[in-house]
Amino acid sequence: MMRRLARPYAMVGWVAAVVGAVGGVALRIVDPVPVIPDALGFGDVALVGFGFLGITFASVGALLVVRRPENAVGWCLVLIGASNALAILAGAVTSSVVAHGPASAPTAGVAAWLTNLFTMLGALVLGLGFIFPTGRGQTPAWDRFVRIGVVMLLLALAVLVLFRPGPLQVFATIQNPFGFGPDVRSILGPDISTLIVASPVLLLPLLALSIVSRYRMSDRIGRQQLKWFMLALFLTVTGFTAAGVGALIGDEPPPAGLVVFGFAGAFVPVAIGIAILRHNLYDIDRLISRSIAYAIVSAILALVFGGVIVLVSTALASFTQGPTIAVAASTLTAFAVFQPVLRRVRGAVDRRFNRARYDAERTITDFSDRLRHEIDLAELSRDLDATIRDAISPRSVTIWLRESGP
Repeated sequence: MMRRLARPYAMVGWVAAVVGAVGGVALRIVDPVPVIPDALGFGDVALVGFGFLGITFASVGALLVVRRPENAVGWCLVLIGASNALAILAGAVTSSVVAHGPASAPTAGVAAWLTNLFTMLGALVLGLGFIFPTGRGQTPAWDRFVRIGVVMLLLALAVLVLFRPGPLQVFATIQNPFGFGPDVRSILGPDISTLIVASPVLLLPLLALSIVSRYRMSDRIGRQQLKWFMLALFLTVTGFTAAGVGALIGDEPPPAGLVVFGFAGAFVPVAIGIAILRHNLYDIDRLISRSIAYAIVSAILALVFGGVIVLVSTALASFTQGPTIAVAASTLTAFAVFQPVLRRVRGAVDRRFNRARYDAERTITDFSDRLRHEIDLAELSRDLDATIRDAISPRSVTIWLRESGP
């Protein structure tokens, strides 16, 4: 059943994402009316970021749905991508309709309600950490927690967002056209909208616990997959947290959080695709080690540069050209220490974060030293075979020796 639905679902989701992203951006270009203030600080730059995010999620998700239809991660990616893209289209429509006056209020209410719906569905990206990379919880207990959590989330979404009377969660200036029943703001307080925006932050401890638990239970491949996901999720959570905190500390939250969430968050589906399809899976260790190494080197060079400027400026305070000489001396010093510092930091970081590559290099270096003194061909062949297996772990090794001439 899932295999029959995979291609239509993937195609419809991808088309919806493209239509939502392109349509939302095009509408803002054609009709650049003022953006309605919202709980997230959504602006035109964030709109472009969310469009890019939506298409990326839907594209990778569609590929996974077709290639791995039994894995729920791909299906979720398509839903998240299409929802984020359609959210910007619905938001752009809301702003345009409101700008035309009170006569368009019913249409604006429906468009704003759809923006609410798609925004909440798009925020399901944080739930991917509970099912990645297998599409389910790592244990029966975690699997039950995920299933119960999905049901509770849908109920909370319906009660607190979609059918709550009063102002909409995203657009506080627009009344919910489908609201009915008691107004929960009398119980939970008038600031429920901003609390809902920041509520995913409360999931972070459980998310971290789930990822750590799965990491400890995983084999080598599973751990490499999780490394890709954790690096991408860190970037996304940073942007989303900035948006949530901004919603709590001001009436007009800054758009920086959503901009980061939109563009950096696009790395999540790319990392997921690499991890599940296992394409260049083991490059993550090199990526992490290089990122950490260059961050450390940058910090060291900044300290050296600043320290030399202070020392030389102090020593040459009586000279009119003192600041210029200090900058020149600092630049030359930083340039001189760059390569030695980079080599040392790389070695130290590789030993900790890219151990496989470090061990492989040591193995090859040791073999090169032994090669200079080995004259027995049979022993050399066995040593070469062992070195290759230790360094790159191939499925098979064949050594061909050319016969010597007559």
